[in-house]
Amino acid sequence: MIRKLRKVHRGWRARLRGPGARPMYWHVGTPNFGDDINPDLFEALTGVRIRLTRDRSRAHFLGMGSILGRATDSATVLGAGLLDPAEPRPAPARVVALRGALSARHLGLDATAVPLGDPMVLVDRVMRPDGGEDIGLIPHVRSLNALRREMGRELPPGLRLIDVSRPPWQVLREIGRCRLVLSQSLHGLIAADAFAIPSLWLAPSAQMQGGRFKFDDYFSTLDAPREPFPLTADLLRAPPLAEARVGRYTGNKDALRAALAEALCAPPSKT
Repeated sequence: MIRKLRKVHRGWRARLRGPGARPMYWHVGTPNFGDDINPDLFEALTGVRIRLTRDRSRAHFLGMGSILGRATDSATVLGAGLLDPAEPRPAPARVVALRGALSARHLGLDATAVPLGDPMVLVDRVMRPDGGEDIGLIPHVRSLNALRREMGRELPPGLRLIDVSRPPWQVLREIGRCRLVLSQSLHGLIAADAFAIPSLWLAPSAQMQGGRFKFDDYFSTLDAPREPFPLTADLLRAPPLAEARVGRYTGNKDALRAALAEALCAPPSKT
């Protein structure tokens, strides 16, 4: 019941953002910083006010997340990606940016034809990490409660459990206080890379629809692919530090930010 009330509150708060706010659709479900930060991050990057719209039959912007499969012919896509390669091919009105080359290929687009990059790669343009000595553990939102039950109160020294259901800027500040990040969360990895914090990708849980596809989609915008590590008690006690790395975004962040800002300053398209 509490989770449902939080969801309703977040939804209405995102809809009531004042006159002139641009209509954008993003996923509002279980609290998850990678979804919930959509309006605030786009506003911080572009200076344009954003409001949540549920009406995808009218012209609107499609925010970040694995929601490209929900694009309609009224959507202007701003960095979304696919969740699963088996999804039907959407036909959005306009594509300004996509999360990665795999999503571009699914749409039948040349990966060089549009800017590639999840908008979270730009988070370093609006906030800086504080630095710290903790190792951050970022479970996927659907794994969080099960992991808490399994671990109880016993965490190895220096390991910080980062709850992705908390307010998004708080989650990002916690990531920014880490010297190493262990993440099942895609946006946890992206934020760590943006902050130049070494990370290990923890293997997707069985509960995660789409498996590794969305991760590989993001990795297509980096200097090298990555492979997951199993989430085990041994790994948490002694993370393989030599395997941790920072993924380097190979695109042009200034160009990506400019493309998003230019699109949001104009009305969304509709075919």
